[in-house]
Amino acid sequence: MAASSAAAATPTNIRTTSSNLSNFIPCQHTFVATRTKQDPSSSNNENTVENSSQRATVPRVCRLRTNDNAMAIYALVDPIGTSMLASDVCVNMLVEQLSKVSFDDDTYKEKINDIMQTVSYEIENRLLQMTFDHAEEKITSAPSSVSAAEKLLPSLDEAESGAFLFATTVTQSYIYFAYVGTIRAFLISNNNGDLIIDNKNRPQYFHTSSLHTIDNEDECRRLKNLDVDVNQVKHEGFDKNHSKFTRCIGKLSEKLLSSAASANDVNEARCNPLICEPKVSKCKLLPTDYALVMMTDKFYKMYLKTGIPENEIPSDFIRLFRESIKSPDPAEYILRTVEQSFQSENNSANDDSDMQDMGLIIHFFHQPKNATQSSTSLSVKPNHIRRVFNGEVTVDEVRKFINKNNEIQEKREKNRNSSTNYGHQREVQSHSNSIEPFVRFDVYEKLLKDNEELHQANDLITELLYTQSTSMIDEKLTEFLREHPSLKCD
Repeated sequence: MAASSAAAATPTNIRTTSSNLSNFIPCQHTFVATRTKQDPSSSNNENTVENSSQRATVPRVCRLRTNDNAMAIYALVDPIGTSMLASDVCVNMLVEQLSKVSFDDDTYKEKINDIMQTVSYEIENRLLQMTFDHAEEKITSAPSSVSAAEKLLPSLDEAESGAFLFATTVTQSYIYFAYVGTIRAFLISNNNGDLIIDNKNRPQYFHTSSLHTIDNEDECRRLKNLDVDVNQVKHEGFDKNHSKFTRCIGKLSEKLLSSAASANDVNEARCNPLICEPKVSKCKLLPTDYALVMMTDKFYKMYLKTGIPENEIPSDFIRLFRESIKSPDPAEYILRTVEQSFQSENNSANDDSDMQDMGLIIHFFHQPKNATQSSTSLSVKPNHIRRVFNGEVTVDEVRKFINKNNEIQEKREKNRNSSTNYGHQREVQSHSNSIEPFVRFDVYEKLLKDNEELHQANDLITELLYTQSTSMIDEKLTEFLREHPSLKCD
């Protein structure tokens, strides 16, 4: 059986190594099918973060497992729009962080769970760091007239790019799930040869109630608590593209600009409703668990347009699934069959759903050697195709991703040390009269003079804001407050 493992989430400003990656290989019990949406201006299809703005749009997938089958990482990443940058960072950081998990003791369970909880935040922190880097480059080279946030951010690929993520980590005993967005997933069970999508006893992620959209009642309640006009969003969406999703990774331009606009007036400040918080769960791996299926929302919607009612999708998919087992590549068989059915049902020249980027990944769990005759008929030949599927992440790509980030961090450290050595002067903040009613700076400065510990805290926070990531700021402040308990307040 295939399984997966990972290490504790690594702060985005800490250098990491890629030594553990040598333990990972493509899982032979996993099949992938993707479709590409080609940018007419693009001629480069290489799957690298550096070229993400010039590539064709295609879902990113992961099917890596350890040599000893202790764990596996199965993931599907669906890009939002045409930029691949956020999707590339998603799939590479997922593998980077999970590859650090050690199975030397039982703490691996806690580490995997922690990573699944935090990986989407770490990915977004990395995108934010990349956005700041690119913005700094642009500001120093462009006229001040184009450096305003409302003009600068939409011009940055790092700020505009976004993605949906569905990730699973499988060990010998558990399946860990983490997802953000609209990707669907089935867990198929084999009950003595009867294949079913069990809604009662096994987790399923294809219902509206599990998707992060405005049609999800839980998401509607969350938005209402943020004073969002839910009815307006249902009709108009969140942005110029009328998007109805409520959670995603990236899309920092939308998140930062709307927050900045509302923050101009303290009384009007609101939290941005678009968040990257994942839905996380785990379940025990059972002998009846037969296959895990993940599909992008575009594929699911094309499936609906074949004329199958939504409540019949699970049973119809099982029919297709049984047929696909006899083929050399079940994922490609299902995707191609649904495409052909869609094309025969829809003759409209204006509907280009069959031209969209979409993806499907199927992982077959371990099949016992003592399988019954009815189960044996469902055995699947391993995937011995040597080629890398379009959109698939490789160990070499993750190594390059880690090394490139380490080089960037070293450059930042050199620049930081250079600024310190040559007496870099941080900008002096000026405060307009419009915010004085909310902050009395004269009182604040007197407090700093009268309280040495508070003065030290102020210096520490300033230093952290200039030098550390969000995760490290929290860690350092917690440590400082532990050493200076008198600064804690109710």
